[in-house]
Amino acid sequence: MASVRKPERAAQPALQSALNACGFVGTWETDLETKTVYPSGAFAGLIGVDDEAAQAGISLDTFFEGVHPEDRERVCDAVTVAHRTAGRFESQFRMIGGTGTYRWVAARGQVEKDEEGRGFRCLGVAVDVTDTRGDGKWQGPDAIRVINHLLDSVLAARIAITSLGTPILKNLIDMLLIELQRELKVRTRPPGDQRLQ
Repeated sequence: MASVRKPERAAQPALQSALNACGFVGTWETDLETKTVYPSGAFAGLIGVDDEAAQAGISLDTFFEGVHPEDRERVCDAVTVAHRTAGRFESQFRMIGGTGTYRWVAARGQVEKDEEGRGFRCLGVAVDVTDTRGDGKWQGPDAIRVINHLLDSVLAARIAITSLGTPILKNLIDMLLIELQRELKVRTRPPGDQRLQ
């Protein structure tokens, strides 16, 4: 049996404050034994979960019900594989929020293993990328503004995450920062420069 660890969510008031200030970056923790998801920051609101329900956790099935029907099977499959193989989860998908409208989410997660190498929880970072998706592609100066805003917010959240001493969350947010920086370089390269495509 996996050793029971104190949930990361119980020790993160600084992180919670930073995520709430960002407004579109959140985290989640999934207990793989109970199949319970504990969303925090913007991710809780993004999936239509109030603070009380976020603290209590929601079932993984309830979470999947909030995924857009066209994205649900793909997301369920990716999550199932990550949980079963103690691997990573990475996806963009639509969630129905508390307002009844769908929002685009970019999410990355990593399953944490126990001493026997079995996954016992998944920690992840989610970003509301709805405003960056017009026809599915980021466009012009608005895209650069949005990416810069995302970078500022994610950097603020990284400070709080680093202070928690949670390597998986730190690695996930670092991966998000690398991807945002790469995207910014692609968007701001001079015309005709084919590098970083």
